[in-house]
Order: sequence, then C-alpha cells, then structure tokens
Amino acid sequence: MKLTKLALAGAVSFSTVLAAGAPTFAAEDGGTLNSKAFIKFEKNTEIVNPVSPLDPNVEVETKDPNDPKDPHEPGTQGPLSIDYVSNFQFEKHKASGNNEIYHASLDSVTKKDTTETMKVQNYVQVTDNRGTNAGWKLSVTQNDQFKTAEGRDLTGAALTLKNGTLHSASGSEAPKAAQDITLTPGQASDVVTAQEEQGMGTWVNTFGKSVEDAEKSVELSVPGKTKKEQAEYTTSLTWELKDAPM
Repeated sequence: MKLTKLALAGAVSFSTVLAAGAPTFAAEDGGTLNSKAFIKFEKNTEIVNPVSPLDPNVEVETKDPNDPKDPHEPGTQGPLSIDYVSNFQFEKHKASGNNEIYHASLDSVTKKDTTETMKVQNYVQVTDNRGTNAGWKLSVTQNDQFKTAEGRDLTGAALTLKNGTLHSASGSEAPKAAQDITLTPGQASDVVTAQEEQGMGTWVNTFGKSVEDAEKSVELSVPGKTKKEQAEYTTSLTWELKDAPM
C-alpha cells in the first residue's frame, strides 16, 4: 500500500514538470510600416568662384577686374563653365638684338574674405556641374600676333604654355592636360580634354606643377631679328569650353 502511494506521488510530480515546460502561443505586439526618401536635381547655372591652385578647397579673389593693368572677365555661367583665366604679364624688358625667351610673372590671388595674398601658378579653372559625365574639351586661340596700339606686329613672337598640371578636390577621374602648347595666331589649341566619366566638378589646370616650376612655364620667344619699338605689345586669347570631347 505504501508502494502504491509513492508511485502515484511520483507520477503527479512528473506531470507537473511537463506542464510547466510547455510553450505558450500568445499574440505578438508591434508591426511594420514603409516610408520613402526623395531627392530632385535641377540645372545649376551658378557662377563658380575661383579657387587656389595650391589648395582647391580654398576660394580666392583675383585682382580688381576694373584694374586696367590686370583686367579679368567674370567667369561664365554653369553648369559647364570657365571660372577663371590668368592674364599673362611679361613685364618690361630692354630691347635685344638676340633671340630671347621671356617668362610670364606668377599670378596673384587673395584668400576670400581675408587680406592674405598669394603668388600662384598661372591657371585656368573649369567646372562641370551638368551631372551627365559626358566629358568636355577646353581649347585656347591666340587671336592675333602681339602688336602695338598702332597695329605694328612683334613678328615671329611665339607664346608657349608648358607643364599643364591638374588639381581638384572633386574626387572624380582626372582629365588630360596638354604639356607643351605653342600657339599659332588664329588657330585653336587643345588645353585640357575630359573623356566620358572624367573631369566632373571643379578642375584647375596650372601651367607649372609648383610655383617654382610655374616661373618658367609660360614663355614668349622673340627672334633677335624682329623690330622692337619702345612700346607695349599686346594680344588677346579666347578660351573655349565645349560640352563633349571631339
């Protein structure tokens, strides 16, 4: 009789353990909900400020565009724009009967909103904000020979742009800069070419990798046999930016 009671008690105890370990299936709380994100782009026609060739993250101001000694046209409107071009100043020299090569002075810029002026390479700045990544080409044409105000030519003089070097903070693939460009009056010469998927954002093409290099990277050769008046000789350059490489 005692044995029977023990067996029953054991059975009851075992049954209780099974009941305690059994899972429950209550309904879960919470749920899911979808949302969306939006962005829209529009054509960017802003004029881009010049930046420093020494640090493309730094905006700069050029000399007073109303200064007759160093006039600058404002940059063109975007989205594909020429933002800035240096003027080439060969300064004053004594007339010579020998073949001579003269070098343009460095450009001078001021950090924006400061009075800190810097000597930098002569340069041209281009921006591609189209978003098409289609490529572009920059060329330059010397419009005529160096001449006096009276129209007398500096016969045989040749302007050469050397050591093209590209700088950018854009992170896009670099275009290709021409290295040694001797200009022929009236003929266009390629300066920088961006193939498809190259040259997006702002790019600075300096003539000279460094400031020291730039001191001899824009040169004017003048034959010794050329007549030289005691006067100033000038010419003009037209820079053209096309929206796809040709």
